[in-house]
Amino acid sequence: MFKALDIARMAVGSVAKAAAKIPAVESRFHINDRLNGPWPKGPFLWLHGASLGECRMLLNLAKFLQEDIENCPKILLTTQKNEVLKFLKESGANIEACIAPADTPNAMKNFLAEVKPVGLILGENELWPGYLSGMKQFTQKPSVAIVSGRYRTSIPGVDFSSVGYASMQTGGDLSRFLNVASRASIAQMMIGGDWKILPWVRSGKDVKAPENPTIDTVFVSMHMAEWASLCRMIVSSIKRQESVVLIPRRLTEVDAFRKALREQELTVVEWPLVQKGAISLVTKFGLTKEVFAKSRTAIIGGSFSRGLGVHDFWEPLQMGVATCIGPFAAGQKEKAAALVNAGVMAQLQSTAGFSMRNIPDPRLVSTFLTNERTKIADSYEQLLVFLKNLLQ
Repeated sequence: MFKALDIARMAVGSVAKAAAKIPAVESRFHINDRLNGPWPKGPFLWLHGASLGECRMLLNLAKFLQEDIENCPKILLTTQKNEVLKFLKESGANIEACIAPADTPNAMKNFLAEVKPVGLILGENELWPGYLSGMKQFTQKPSVAIVSGRYRTSIPGVDFSSVGYASMQTGGDLSRFLNVASRASIAQMMIGGDWKILPWVRSGKDVKAPENPTIDTVFVSMHMAEWASLCRMIVSSIKRQESVVLIPRRLTEVDAFRKALREQELTVVEWPLVQKGAISLVTKFGLTKEVFAKSRTAIIGGSFSRGLGVHDFWEPLQMGVATCIGPFAAGQKEKAAALVNAGVMAQLQSTAGFSMRNIPDPRLVSTFLTNERTKIADSYEQLLVFLKNLLQ
């Protein structure tokens, strides 16, 4: 007999097939690709992340695994978002990439038959029930690893017995996950920090502020839903004749931001041009590192609207950029609170305090990240042990 969860997944598949017949829906979500492929022919070590932040982390992880595992299998990286897939395919990395399969019985059966995954590494909180059960049936052993894990809740009835390794970001994430996965007897579970800074961990570099920054403030990964707050902060910056860069979270919102800025009679230029008293608008993915290398301060998007999730604050921190979030930190509340309480990151409770926001002491940032480096390095070494045993 089918379990209730399997019946629900079948129902989702039926709804998805119907939705794929609507041109506007298919154009945006690529449902047919998710249901039917084509999938690359394996075997592969399969890595999966939801959006840009997770996939960039996994892209770096793939590179390090290829360096550290002798005869590393081919690596396939899947994502939920078509715009991220384009970024992955243009990254030049030695991997294959495709849109993630829909979590339906038929899609997963066909995907597994073509890809033949020897293992699956899930980034953060991508705990799709069919991915876990599919890997259990296909490999007949715990072959799933969770890295940089975040956990709040999951669909009732999920079987976690295919998980053999779990590195969670915080103690709270680990405790919550243990409550639901205790029956699975996962061999390796630990607090391993946020792997978005794994490249910095591997580099051995200290935190060092950019020399002669030409950007006073970069607003990064901002949503149009945050426009009211963002507008007040940008106007405040421009009144002080600061140089400002805006990186929208979604490329589909670039034109909306440009129009809204011009309606405020603000000067808008295109990145990489930067000038005092103007907003430089970034219109491509994957340029945050380039921007942070020239920035004095960073304001992180996703934190100025209750319905969003705060975006990656680790990248500017590791590059020595004074970092600030808004009043909300959904998805990273525990870690954000720890950083703010330690004086490593500033937080605005309202945009009224924007011009007077705290600038964290670089020494505190360096000390905090050094402690994170130890946790991440140790958990990465444990992942290598798990994968080498799996691949024997």
